[in-house]
Amino acid sequence: MGYTIHGKIEEKVMSQTDSASKNYVFQLGFWSAIAATLLVTIAGITATASIQPFATIVGFLLTSSFLIVMACIHCYAPEGKKVFSLVGLSFAIIYATLISVNYFIQLTFVNQNTFDVSIFSMTNPQSMMWVIEVLGYFFMGLATLFAAPVFGSSRIERLIKWLFIANGILGILTPIGYGLNLPIEILLGGLIVWDIVMPISTALLAYLFRNAGIIKK
Repeated sequence: MGYTIHGKIEEKVMSQTDSASKNYVFQLGFWSAIAATLLVTIAGITATASIQPFATIVGFLLTSSFLIVMACIHCYAPEGKKVFSLVGLSFAIIYATLISVNYFIQLTFVNQNTFDVSIFSMTNPQSMMWVIEVLGYFFMGLATLFAAPVFGSSRIERLIKWLFIANGILGILTPIGYGLNLPIEILLGGLIVWDIVMPISTALLAYLFRNAGIIKK
């Protein structure tokens, strides 16, 4: 009898702990998705309009918020689909590393040197840093593409799923277009599509995490 009571108490404590952990995931997911939505929107507008260095600063901040969103997606994912979210999170880490290093170089090394640093400056279309930029967003595309299977149990999740797939396809096509030396206008067209797809998907994620938190309570 004592063992039965002890077991029930232990199950209750574990259930409460799991519930508290989920609430942290929903809260962090909500606020990081809100931050990502704002940053993606501002980054897209400022990058398209070439407003520097503001666009670079916002892009630098976006790497962290997107990484947190992907971590929350991994925690949110059903047990059977966590392998997809884990692969997506892994690609998000690569994206965040490449882009944050690139942008930090733009904000410091490039801006603070008096000698010729054009090979490192992204104001130069022939800069080697554009290779890192394109590669970074390629991995962001892979991150959302692999995370897409996590979603699909509701209308909102299905929208997120297809937006993530669209961003993944865009992320794969961009380095192909860059490697084929397509006109810059075509690549900028891809940026405009990203400006639409990503903020909508992160805004929907914020809504999803918010609702999940309310239902859990």
